Amino acid sequence: MANKISLHQLTDSFYNEHAYLQEIMDKNKDGTFKDKGRGYGILLVDVKGFKFAIPLRSNMNHKENYAVKIYTDKNGKKLRKGLDYSKAIIITEERFISSDVFFIPNHEFMKIVKAENHIIKSFEKYVNKYVKAVLAQDHNVLRQYNFSTLKNYHNELGCE
Repeated sequence: MANKISLHQLTDSFYNEHAYLQEIMDKNKDGTFKDKGRGYGILLVDVKGFKFAIPLRSNMNHKENYAVKIYTDKNGKKLRKGLDYSKAIIITEERFISSDVFFIPNHEFMKIVKAENHIIKSFEKYVNKYVKAVLAQDHNVLRQYNFSTLKNYHNELGCE
């Protein structure tokens, strides 16, 4: 049985044409992007009529994610590796997605495959909570979204 999901990467065209986005992954203060050589793997999900790319990240210290691994660093701090909801972006054109498959350890990939429906539902809940907080101007809830990329998509999400 073939998996119905796969992990990909964003193309250079995406980064070149979206330097204006706030809170996007590894953006320098001057608007350029840090080149980590390999780039991020992304999982594509459809939520609210949009195709979102949720990046795989390591060393996350927040809970707005789907963790494939939780571990403690040498200083005793709990960190997560997995899909980072707070850095999700909307994909407007297929050309922004590389056709190359992004590989991660098989046990981590299988954890994502098995949790696909849960991931979509929890990400959708994350987005809906943000939209509701923006519309209600609930600054208490919005604090957890301070570093979220969702602030780039108020028009698309109906927050304006």
